[in-house]
Amino acid sequence: MKNIDTNNRLDWLDVLKCLAMFAVICGHAATNDAAGSLKFYIYSFHMPLFFIVSGMTLHLQLSRREYSFADIFKNKCRTLLLPYLIFNLLTIPLWLCYFRFFDPEAGSLTGLLTAIVYSNPTWSSLPISASWFLTTLFLATLLMFAMIRLCRDRSVPLFATGMIMGIIGYVISRFDSINLLYPWHLSTVPVAAMLLMFGYLFMKNRDRFDVLRRMPVLWIAALFLIGFLAAGRNVKITMGLNHYGNFVLFLIAVLAFSLMFYVISLTVPALPPFKLIGRNTVVYLCLHELGIIAMNTLSPVTKAFVSEAPVLAALVIFIVLIPAAYIVERYLPWLIGRKKK
Repeated sequence: MKNIDTNNRLDWLDVLKCLAMFAVICGHAATNDAAGSLKFYIYSFHMPLFFIVSGMTLHLQLSRREYSFADIFKNKCRTLLLPYLIFNLLTIPLWLCYFRFFDPEAGSLTGLLTAIVYSNPTWSSLPISASWFLTTLFLATLLMFAMIRLCRDRSVPLFATGMIMGIIGYVISRFDSINLLYPWHLSTVPVAAMLLMFGYLFMKNRDRFDVLRRMPVLWIAALFLIGFLAAGRNVKITMGLNHYGNFVLFLIAVLAFSLMFYVISLTVPALPPFKLIGRNTVVYLCLHELGIIAMNTLSPVTKAFVSEAPVLAALVIFIVLIPAAYIVERYLPWLIGRKKK
C-alpha cells in the first residue's frame, strides 16, 4: 500500500482528515440532537477525533526536526491563530449583512469582535462558531509539548500524564457554571491534551496496530458496534461546552470510532480530492458553517433539504468547498499560515 505521496505526506492521514471533516459537517448540518439521532452519535466522536488526528500530525512534525518551545509557539501561532483571526474577521461583513436583513436584534459588530477575542460561543457567538477548535488546539498543543518534554518523550510516562490531564478536565467539566466563563475554552484544554496524547502515542507506536490492517471489514464492523453501544448509553457529548457524560463511555466511544476511521482511511483509495481536503481541513472548518447557514436561509426548500437530509446537504457543501480549498492552497496559502510553493 502506498503511504507517502510526492510531498512526503502520509496519504492515509490526509484521507483520515478528509473523512473526519465530513463527519464534522454532517454533525453540524443535522438539527435533531435527540438520543439515538445522527447528530447524537456524530457528536460522540467528531471533535475528539480531530484532536486525536492533530496529535498524530504533531508526532510527524516533531519527528522531522527539533523544536524548542518558542519554535512550536511561533509555528502554532502561524498555523492556528492566524487562520482563526483571518477567517473570523473576513466573515464579519457577512454577519453584519445577515443581522441587518434577517435578524436585526441578533448581534452587533462589538459583539462579534468581543467573541473573536474571547473565543467561547457561550459568552458571545463567534462569526465562525466551529473555529473555537483552533484556539483550544493551540493551547492544548502547547500543553502537550510541555508534557512531551517533561516525560522525555517516553510512552508510559506520557500516557500517564495525559490520562491525569483527562481526569482533571473531567473534574472541571462537572462544574458547568464555571465552564461557561473560560476564554479560549480553557476548561476543555486538559481533555483536549489527553486526546492529543492518544494520537501522538498512536503514531509513535503505530506498528503495534498492524493487526487492524488484516480483515479490515471485520474490524470496521466490530469497532463501529463498540462505539455505537458506548455512545448510545451515554448522553450527548459537546466538547465545546465541556460535556462528556460518563467519562469511561466517552473514551470508549471516541477510541472505537477513531480506530474505525483509521481502518477506513487505510482501505479507501487516496484520491486527489480526498488528499486536497485532508491538507486543507482548516479551510473546511472555517467555511462549512457558512454553507449550512446559506442553505437554511436561501429558501424553505433548501432549509427543508438540510433538515430532512443532513448527510446529503453535508455532501453538497463538501463538494462545493473543493474549489475554495484548491484556491487557498494554490494562491492564498498565507490564509492558513503556509508559504506559497
